[in-house]
Amino acid sequence: MKRIIHICLWLLTGIFAEASLSAQNPFIYHKGKTYKDVAAYRMEEIIDLNTHTPSTPILYEQQVPEHQSTLSYKVALPLYVRGIFFSRDSRPSDYQWPNNTNRLLPWMFNRLEDLTRSDYAGIPSNALPSASGDALLLELADGEYLFAKAIAGSNSLSWFQVNQDGTLTLYVSTLGEDALTGRLPLLIFRKSSSIYHVFSDAYDSLIADKAISALRKRADKEYFNAFNYLGWCTWEHYHYDIDETKILNDIDAIEASGIPVRYVLIDDGHIANKNRQLTSLVPDKKRFPNGWSRIMKRRQADKIRWIGLWYSLSGYWMGISAENDFPPEIRQVLHSYNGSLLPGTSTEKIETWYEYYVRTMKEYGFDFLKIDNQSFTLPLYMGGTQVIRQAKDCNLALEHQTHRMQMGLMNCMAQNVLNIDHTLYSSVTRASIDYKKYDENMAKSHLFQSYTNTLILGQTVWPDHDMFHSCDTVCGSLMARSKAISGGPVYLSDSPSEFIADNIRPLIDETGKIFRPAAPAVPTPESILTNPLQSGKAYRVYAPTGDEALSVICYNLNTSPAYREVESFVKREDYLLRESTGKSADSSCDSILTFNWEKQSAEVLNASERKIKLSGFTDSLFHLCPIRKGWAVIGIQEKYLSPATVQILKRTTDKLILDVHCTGTLRIWTDSHGKQELRSIPIKKAGKIEIKK
Repeated sequence: MKRIIHICLWLLTGIFAEASLSAQNPFIYHKGKTYKDVAAYRMEEIIDLNTHTPSTPILYEQQVPEHQSTLSYKVALPLYVRGIFFSRDSRPSDYQWPNNTNRLLPWMFNRLEDLTRSDYAGIPSNALPSASGDALLLELADGEYLFAKAIAGSNSLSWFQVNQDGTLTLYVSTLGEDALTGRLPLLIFRKSSSIYHVFSDAYDSLIADKAISALRKRADKEYFNAFNYLGWCTWEHYHYDIDETKILNDIDAIEASGIPVRYVLIDDGHIANKNRQLTSLVPDKKRFPNGWSRIMKRRQADKIRWIGLWYSLSGYWMGISAENDFPPEIRQVLHSYNGSLLPGTSTEKIETWYEYYVRTMKEYGFDFLKIDNQSFTLPLYMGGTQVIRQAKDCNLALEHQTHRMQMGLMNCMAQNVLNIDHTLYSSVTRASIDYKKYDENMAKSHLFQSYTNTLILGQTVWPDHDMFHSCDTVCGSLMARSKAISGGPVYLSDSPSEFIADNIRPLIDETGKIFRPAAPAVPTPESILTNPLQSGKAYRVYAPTGDEALSVICYNLNTSPAYREVESFVKREDYLLRESTGKSADSSCDSILTFNWEKQSAEVLNASERKIKLSGFTDSLFHLCPIRKGWAVIGIQEKYLSPATVQILKRTTDKLILDVHCTGTLRIWTDSHGKQELRSIPIKKAGKIEIKK
């Protein structure tokens, strides 16, 4: 009898232990679940960012408690004036952190507790801020800036939590069943007197530590050639409703339009799936009965030269289906977890899956991939074992295989730490929420997020500002200029019959090549720590263009009718912002000329600011060009980024030699014996030109 009782007790203990283990695993991911105040072992040590020195920018925990999967630390902050918390927005019924998608948003605050208030002003077209986030920028009381960022270890991930009382907690976890071990990376932070250097210094430290990143600086990466040219994408025109006939008809229409679109990106809508899980790498047979063969035959060297394809990092939106047609050697590298098949569990198996995945697309003939839904790959693994390592291996394998097979890569919905910190080869990542035609407030939010996030993302990639409609009557031309100054890919999503050439041709030369800045546009110093949709002030961004110019766009992004008209400015000192991008800005020049692109007028900037009024949702583009030896070179006036259309080969006091990259009207400014002149020179053929005073 006792034996029976003991057996029963043993069985019950096992049942309760298993139930308890399941209940204690807080990281099984599902829609609507948040990780606020998640169960964690509270560390006694306080992370004091007042006392840690910038000589140790990466903080590690050397003494990890045994048998703990999650730790938490109180973070003590220096006295600050205001700041930005980078996190996604939080919708109660939606997926939450760490599925940041494209929604890593810059939330402004004077005090951290502002972010927890139900009446927080927020960002139009988005919900309220998530308390869980990945980065923090502070303007300190002593005038310096502090940037702190969460990081990933070999099998750990950290994140910040803003608490109701305005305090900050740092969590670090395996996000699964296994315990934290070894030397544990917690966060990276830097201080600087420069708001731009605080980001670049942090990323220099991050890149140097191979234990927490697989990264290179943006300038050290190769930019995929197709992205130098104008593209077209199916998504905003069709959404999921694509098929072979529609795409072939649109290729015909693109070629008939006269607009030199050089690549087509086939977005979502082609994938064979069951319940949003991938069943085959062969496209949906009803929509694409001939596979990709007929579409691939439409590539021509002087027309649509490249074709790209959309896919999801984890197969499809909800992973990979058990009902698939993969060969046996590929099925054995997938394992079942939480209702989906996933690559793994070993690094070698994950590499095998992505080799098969990328090679298949290469064999179909695709030139590049847009890999979406990247930040959802981590949640698919959450709650298991080796969660961080496996999810990170997916990003690393994708990078390795696309690089090895010489395929271009656009990263999308890739704004969690694992995605951002492991773009070893790829040079393009989406920077923001989607752009939507005719949606003014969403367009304003899109611009604000795109430029601000470039302070972070732009350290290692070019920002993809998303596709746009040239026919958008609300902001078609404004969006075109923002794409130009972004430096990232520029791709249309209009119906080809609705292309507005006047908004498109200023972006490109006759072959469809985009005139790009030397570095991506970011906000000017006074525009970084403010929400331009609510501030009542103008918003300004800048980028270095051409050999020596700086281009500035002033915006009115305010959403309140009270700020329908705002005042902005350009000033001589703006030119020195070139130096913050790593480009030279010779302060010994004679003076600075400002060229108003819309008015096609120029004036020398003196000690005072040049004031501009902005009415409604509008922008104003200026080029600041140094005057040297009596010359200022503006470039081809018909192109948005005029200075990028010319190369200065030689300049003397009486002669200027340029290489002009396209036809149009060349604008130069001369000062000879006290006579100042803004010249217009017709260029009928691209090439070298010599100009005399």
